[in-house]
Amino acid sequence: MCSFNNLNGSLPSFPKPRALFLSNNMFTWSISSFCTSSSHSLVYLDLSSNMLAGQLSDCWGKFQSLVVLNLAENRISGKVPNSFGTLQQIESIHLNNNNFSGEIPSLILCQNLKLIDVGDNNLQGTLPMWIGHHLQKLIILRLRANKLQGNIPTSMCNLSFLQVLDLSINNITGEIPQCFSNILALSNLMFPRKSFHYVTSSVSYTESIVHEIGFFSDKAKFALKGSNREYGKNLGLITTIDLSCNQLTGEIPQSITKLVALVGLNLSGNNLTGMIPNNIGHMKMLESLDLSRNHLSGRMPTSFSNLTFLGYMNLSFNNLEGKIPLSTQLQTFDSSSYVGNNRLCGQPLINLCPGDVTSPTRSPEKQLPDEDEDKLITFGFYVTLGLGFFVGFWGVCGTLVIKTSWRHAYFKFFKNMNDWIHVTLAVFMKRLKKNISSPRLT
Repeated sequence: MCSFNNLNGSLPSFPKPRALFLSNNMFTWSISSFCTSSSHSLVYLDLSSNMLAGQLSDCWGKFQSLVVLNLAENRISGKVPNSFGTLQQIESIHLNNNNFSGEIPSLILCQNLKLIDVGDNNLQGTLPMWIGHHLQKLIILRLRANKLQGNIPTSMCNLSFLQVLDLSINNITGEIPQCFSNILALSNLMFPRKSFHYVTSSVSYTESIVHEIGFFSDKAKFALKGSNREYGKNLGLITTIDLSCNQLTGEIPQSITKLVALVGLNLSGNNLTGMIPNNIGHMKMLESLDLSRNHLSGRMPTSFSNLTFLGYMNLSFNNLEGKIPLSTQLQTFDSSSYVGNNRLCGQPLINLCPGDVTSPTRSPEKQLPDEDEDKLITFGFYVTLGLGFFVGFWGVCGTLVIKTSWRHAYFKFFKNMNDWIHVTLAVFMKRLKKNISSPRLT
């Protein structure tokens, strides 16, 4: 492994490597010569984050042992080779952050694929229908920041293992499919999660022995909680749908609230209308929610208060109205999360809802209900005061009036107390005068 160095120039020859990790260097050679200079026994190839340029030769069919291919973050251009579709052992393809153009080639023979990342290129055409029909093991599909168009095919709902769907920043139209709730990995908290860990090995050709020399984790970047983050060891645990910055129309389907295992949902920057689904609180695992820059209307559902894990939320620039529900989370977000909804009120916004405060400029007619309430409170206060006085006064004084022996004992007690105080005070004053008049000892 020679990753994270300052290696540059042309790629040197290696004696039949099974794993080649040369990411994060400064190689500038043309990628077109790779097929003629590399071993057919490659299993893991990582040339990401270099300065590789040119077009890919359509010769990848000879790398039939290839499991992980990572050419991300280079300057590779041209079309994606059709020969990628012949790699029947391939599980992970990273071509993101390059200059690929044209359409995505058919990968229907690559039925072991778990990860496809071709984001941040110039790919065109419609979203492939064959993905949902043939790639049943797919877990991560990232097609963001291309020029893809057309509707989201309902065949994607057949991908039971799908945990990450990123179609953001394209020209996708139509409505959000109702059948997303059929994706078991997103609708079932107990669904088994797959790992993206691989064991690297070397082969002793003289002894035909395979030696394990290490392991590595696949990685990918996603926009979550308002920023891009890279996930490696925990890649298999991420569950998110990002359809932001497209031309989607219609309402947010109620069925999307069945995705109870979803951690991130981003539908911002579309033309969605209607109300936020009432049962959105069922998605209790949500940590990031972005519905901003749409045309959503109505009130925020009270079930928002059930989203106790929510750490990032943006509902700005819609047509929401009414009071923001009270919860341990919603009032902690900055007011920018709600800006652009002029009829929305309540904390943390400065525009309070009607009834939150009493206006000092109300007319006498509007004050009548409050005055009636004050009179009711005053009457009750006096009734309680009268009852307390009656019970307290007659409980003590009444017995003295009615029972003569108690009355004599009561006054006799106070007379004796008065005599005792008088005698005690006289004795004290006499002693005080005596101490003052007596000569001091020298």
